[in-house]
Amino acid sequence: MQWIRITDPEHLLLPFVRSLYESAFPVHERREWANFLRTISFSGMQLSLLEDELPVGFIITWQIQDFCYVEHFAISSSQRGKLYGGKVIDELFDRFNQRIILEVEPEHDEDSRRRILFYERKGLQPVPFSYMQPPYRKGEDCYKMQLMSIPAITSYNEFESIASDIRATVYEGFYE
Repeated sequence: MQWIRITDPEHLLLPFVRSLYESAFPVHERREWANFLRTISFSGMQLSLLEDELPVGFIITWQIQDFCYVEHFAISSSQRGKLYGGKVIDELFDRFNQRIILEVEPEHDEDSRRRILFYERKGLQPVPFSYMQPPYRKGEDCYKMQLMSIPAITSYNEFESIASDIRATVYEGFYE
């Protein structure tokens, strides 16, 4: 599987990314598209299209301090069940030889439970502290989410520092 980094807001495959982005994530978990396009040229952010002859999904990662933060990760519904998700996570660990952190919805239904179990099988552990995702739009409310990490985050001070770095870099840094 190829990871193709996209930095051009006119990239030919961005319509695929947009369609998947808007169908896979509710409004409160994503940026407005124009703001999304502003982020892709930011040096700390990497939008990678995942291809295996055809596009299968995308992943957005941020290099923040000494960790990699996964902002969004989605596999096209037509490609699910073909083990792409596991391959992407394995390659993510190989590419970023450092702490990996991502957000998931707290367990509230079968889909959220399945997602958390998938990441746990890959070695990520739920962070044992309450986390509120900052809003993507200035003035909107925060939203309860769950951070997961490998290696584990066990110190509240470490959690607070990481959450503050994510908020400042990924969210507040792009308010319009």
